Amino acid sequence: MKKLLIVLLVLLATGCTTRTQFGQCVGVLDDKDPTLLYDLDIGNVFIGFIFSETLIVPAVVVLKQLECPVAKK
Repeated sequence: MKKLLIVLLVLLATGCTTRTQFGQCVGVLDDKDPTLLYDLDIGNVFIGFIFSETLIVPAVVVLKQLECPVAKK
């Protein structure tokens, strides 16, 4: 059962959106490109919420993949 949970965790963590056609997703502490519009990525937030007990996945989502560029200004 533990192996299945670990495999599921790895698959969902790698399923996070990290890049869009406009560039890399950014976290809370990252600098945003002023020429792009950013939006909260609901998929990444959902994965972080589901795995909130692990503390690692939500930290990665908030620090690296919270908002993704959606369009140019």
